[in-house]
Amino acid sequence: MRLFVHLSFLLPLGLSLFSVSASNAHQVRRHHAKRMDSDLAVRASGNLDMFKRDFSNSRFTYYADGLGACGGVNQPSDFIVALNSAQFNGGQYCNQMITITINGKTTQAEIVDECPGCPFGGLDFSEGLFEFFESLSGGVLYGDWSFGSA
Repeated sequence: MRLFVHLSFLLPLGLSLFSVSASNAHQVRRHHAKRMDSDLAVRASGNLDMFKRDFSNSRFTYYADGLGACGGVNQPSDFIVALNSAQFNGGQYCNQMITITINGKTTQAEIVDECPGCPFGGLDFSEGLFEFFESLSGGVLYGDWSFGSA
């Protein structure tokens, strides 16, 4: 009988502690989600120019150019790039010049296309631009770039 009395007292106490901890965990999760949503809202509504404008150790590949997402038609010999989708932002940087440096060699190129497969900070070069730095057989280069002319 005593065992039954003790269990009937401990069981509700244990359940109430469990419900309090579950309730607090839910509030923390909700608070964190609100903070993330507000951070994203600030980033989305803010000016992208506030973000870093110099990119180090970026991944560069090359592509077969032609009709670009910015509306122009280009040749393989043109010094042009396709900007990664995360930064392309619907064409915000179309026709802007960038400066690229790889192994101490620097040149300028124009943003004329979007690269959906490139990582943030990554660029796709025209064949001519890629060959300025290395032969096409290399396939991938790493270097630095920034918005604007040197």
